[in-house]
Amino acid sequence: MTTAESLASVDSSACQSDSVPPRSPWWATLAALAVALVCTVPTTGDIGLTWDEPSYRYSQVLSIQWYEGVCQARSWDELRTWFDRDALAYYWPYGRFGINFHPPLAGQLNLLTHQLFGGWMKDIPSRRLAAVLEYALVLTMLFHVLARRYGPWVGATASLALLTMPRVYADGHVATTDMPGLLLWAIAGFAFWRGLSRPDARLNRTLVGITLGLCFVEKMAAVLVALPIALWLAGRFLGGVVRGEVKRADWIDGLVTLGLLGLPVGLAGWEIQRLTTLLPPPNQYSVFANPPESWLPNGFLAVPSVVWLARRVLFRLRRGHRVWGTDRPALEIAAACLAFPPLIGWLGNPAWWVETFPRLAHYVMLNQARQGVLPSIYILYFGETYSYSLPWHNAFVLTAIMTPAALLIAAGVGLIKVPWGLLSRPRDLFPLYCLMHMMVLPIVRMFNTPAHDGIRLFLPTFLFLAAFVGWGVIGLADLLARLAPRWRTWLRAGLVGLTIGSSAIQLIRIHPYELSYYNELIGGPRGAWNNGFELAYWFDAFTPEVFAELNKRFPENAVINFPNKLSEPPTFLESQWLGHLRGDLLIGDAPDRLTYKWLLTQDAKASGFSRLLFVMTPWYESRPAQLDGLRVVTVADPVAVSRALALALLTDVPKGPIVTQGELPGWVEPWARWFPGLGRFWGVGLSKLDTLDVYEPVFEWAATDPEGLRAAAKALAHGVNQPDNLGDVRRLRAILDRIPPDTSNPSWERLLKLRPEALIEAVEILIARPEAVRRVLTRSAYTDPTAIGGYLDERPDLAGDG
Repeated sequence: MTTAESLASVDSSACQSDSVPPRSPWWATLAALAVALVCTVPTTGDIGLTWDEPSYRYSQVLSIQWYEGVCQARSWDELRTWFDRDALAYYWPYGRFGINFHPPLAGQLNLLTHQLFGGWMKDIPSRRLAAVLEYALVLTMLFHVLARRYGPWVGATASLALLTMPRVYADGHVATTDMPGLLLWAIAGFAFWRGLSRPDARLNRTLVGITLGLCFVEKMAAVLVALPIALWLAGRFLGGVVRGEVKRADWIDGLVTLGLLGLPVGLAGWEIQRLTTLLPPPNQYSVFANPPESWLPNGFLAVPSVVWLARRVLFRLRRGHRVWGTDRPALEIAAACLAFPPLIGWLGNPAWWVETFPRLAHYVMLNQARQGVLPSIYILYFGETYSYSLPWHNAFVLTAIMTPAALLIAAGVGLIKVPWGLLSRPRDLFPLYCLMHMMVLPIVRMFNTPAHDGIRLFLPTFLFLAAFVGWGVIGLADLLARLAPRWRTWLRAGLVGLTIGSSAIQLIRIHPYELSYYNELIGGPRGAWNNGFELAYWFDAFTPEVFAELNKRFPENAVINFPNKLSEPPTFLESQWLGHLRGDLLIGDAPDRLTYKWLLTQDAKASGFSRLLFVMTPWYESRPAQLDGLRVVTVADPVAVSRALALALLTDVPKGPIVTQGELPGWVEPWARWFPGLGRFWGVGLSKLDTLDVYEPVFEWAATDPEGLRAAAKALAHGVNQPDNLGDVRRLRAILDRIPPDTSNPSWERLLKLRPEALIEAVEILIARPEAVRRVLTRSAYTDPTAIGGYLDERPDLAGDG
């Protein structure tokens, strides 16, 4: 046996045909589920409340009120009021522009576990339990599928690899839309393979279509599972045509069945597109307004499923007929994918039960025109701040730095299973199929698609990456076992222990900050932060322990506000409502006093003011050892806030996003006319923050006439204008007037009324440390104070070495 054969075989004796009963017993699958639950359930409430969870919880609170109203109705008239168009729109705020633009499936699963377990669990953990259970099911499914085909060693290794990926583990513990999307992707992907490979797996073929429909009412990104499925079906069909396996009866059945199913689906799609031309932009649409009329009835989306049912009845009546009574697995899957998504999509969101097509058209518009309609989401990537989308290589880079290195190496070894499967006899195409699933979302992210929040928008990639870890580890162990066959089991156990143990240790060390995990290839969290990647994003760093400390430290009736409009998550108000924050604290602005400021080290949302605030002496800071001692949470007191605000008003030049045009090489331009997406490889169309700058005239003033600037600041602060400095005062006023106030921070006039000495202190900082101020303001990410010689407002006289 060659080296390649050893690596690729992965226990070839265990590689079962799909027609052979499972090798791994069911008790092993149940044991895998038990291990998954033991490793995930106890940590359900450890991660801090994340940005999106309050919005999703709000939607769930409204929908449970609808359920209660329906169940408590005592007459048909009363019951009908709950199914009124306005009632459905109000109580089901899903799938439209607003607080939650995703369909309801993920939220309803969170609501289900809350209703089942909320009596003896806290509110947020009980809702998160849905994601935990979904994660456990994905782990179990991965084990079962691989153990059945390649043996329990491969299945267990892959499942443990997915379990110990810190970022994936975190997404399995928050009540958002991504873990149910991963579960549905896994069900559809594995059911497709089994249904296509085994003639008797008719239920699996139907399940693919049902799951695709559930994807539509879960999240639009989950529907992309249809891409690898469609590509595989197309490849299988074309291969059959080339080999002459597609006969006349197959053509007749396919054209008639898919034609009858595709006709109503096509009509519905055409009507939705027609209505998109009549509706206002999504951010101007009101679900309570009268929409344009549709010529199709609300129940029209059930027609494809009726056609599918009639086709199945015909199959049973004409069993054995060469056209209508013959099993054609690929055709059955395609038919199910046309039949069930329209019906499930319609029934899955009660708000779509009435005015179905106008409301679906609005949802389609919302997804097609997301950029520019929904608030811009900024992302820090290699030290530059982008809006909405990232350079083409983003998914590959993020995978490389957010997955434990041992797992990446093992997966790289496991990739040899793909060519070997193609060359072996009989061929094993399952690794190639997994590779397609692993690559589809990274390839999609090469183009103009949302790219925020780390890896959560392409979680399915990691499911299939884990499969390659299983093949790689066990294949390498079997290669080494050629030298000592009697030690085969021990070698397998040792390599699994080294690989999984390495990632497990990192998972344990980073907990509960898994959403800030970076691997050893980039130097952990500190190395990633220094290289221009986001330290934190979701506000999960405000853990229960952090809130407990803040509750002890905040003075009575303290007012705490946000640093800018980009960083105003609902997590703090929600935490206060849930009892995690003291009730006397006021979260927001106060006209009569300066406020404290929350500050997460969320670099992409930084403004000039918050960058300067970060390098002022913090009133409270959280520097967890899990994040290499980096400051991830800051609370600034009113004094530091006033100094940073005054300094920002003096020195900052606010910049907005720009669209970079890029430059295409001459040989690419002709091709780009036919393939517009090619420009992405040269940065065409990327939207990023313009180069940061400072207001140079005030720096020049501080350098050439520091005494004049001091005198003007004192005169303006104290309202004492001497004849000899009126010109300088007017000049300083003009500088301060450049930046208009926003909802998060006071104007300079109000600042001087509340704390006039802040302007004087800001001027002293600028005079003493101009280069430090310049460095802070021209760096997209926050600046570590140690890199500029210490905090800007350190005494004596607020000066440092600059």
